[in-house]
Amino acid sequence: MVSPTTTLERLRHYLRQNQSRLRAAPTQAEQLDMLAQAQQSPDDYSVVSLRVVEHAEMQAIRVRSVSQPNALKHFLDGIQRQRILYYDGVVPVFYAYLSAVVRSRVDRRMCCLSQKDSLVQQDALYAPLRHVDEKGLREQGIPLHDLNVGGSLPPHHTLIQLAANCISNDREILERELAEKWIRWLSEQGSEEWLVVDGAIRTSTQIAAGARVIGLAKTSIGVERNLTPQQRQVVYGLVKGQRSSVFEVRRSQEAPVYSWFLRLHDPTKGSLLYGLLRVEMPADESLLKQVDTLSAWILEDRVPLAVPDTRYDRLLYPMRDCEQYLRAHAPSVAQLEALAQLV
Repeated sequence: MVSPTTTLERLRHYLRQNQSRLRAAPTQAEQLDMLAQAQQSPDDYSVVSLRVVEHAEMQAIRVRSVSQPNALKHFLDGIQRQRILYYDGVVPVFYAYLSAVVRSRVDRRMCCLSQKDSLVQQDALYAPLRHVDEKGLREQGIPLHDLNVGGSLPPHHTLIQLAANCISNDREILERELAEKWIRWLSEQGSEEWLVVDGAIRTSTQIAAGARVIGLAKTSIGVERNLTPQQRQVVYGLVKGQRSSVFEVRRSQEAPVYSWFLRLHDPTKGSLLYGLLRVEMPADESLLKQVDTLSAWILEDRVPLAVPDTRYDRLLYPMRDCEQYLRAHAPSVAQLEALAQLV
């Protein structure tokens, strides 16, 4: 008999051996609301302060086209797939698959420059290990992540929240480490090309102040909450092809970043936030002169539209390409559902 080599194969073997002892979890569809509530975040990282650095007051600025070739060449995004796979007694045991990729634009085509260095993947079970069959799982070689709940078992909703937070944090670490690796590589190459990451950039000691990296945030609840009424008028009043003044964002336990809003599409065709993207980059004054060029390059990437994705108004096509690539390599919902049905 061939030994199981992947986590899913090892899990299948474990569940078949223990199916009479374990308890079935809700279906994936039934878990959606439960997981969505657990993952709701009141903020896109805690914003401590916000200060305009480009002008005396927030302004709307028309972005002009530039002659320089688009140097936004490398795009980083990540995904996570998760579900409660089974219950060990009353303890929910989560399976999570996390991955991130850097896709590069070469001759107007998206590709991975190196499969080894472009794609990172990991999966594991998430549970309070002292309250489940840790020994049996380890004997099967199944990767485990301890939720560290202490002595007594917390309520069910608390366990769901802990697991959801742990999985999200692990995904952030995976994406950050990949970003740092590529930033170092671009610096070593003396490259003029830029890395574009999905969402806000999480600065660390591994990211130099002048690093050629920008983040594209499709939602900005925390930042918008810290805008003054006058600044909101400017931001929400941006028309297609306009950007806001650059402002500095400070978050708890994070180095500051520079940020600005950019309107990609005509807002009269949708909601107030239609086509409104927020850009982040390291807080380095030497990069301020690049803001108009970066904005022009982002506007170039409005086409082709990232349809049929419903977020097409704020999702650049290269980012959609990353997501499609990651989904093709991830275990499917049907695979996870079939695994759960073994219990």
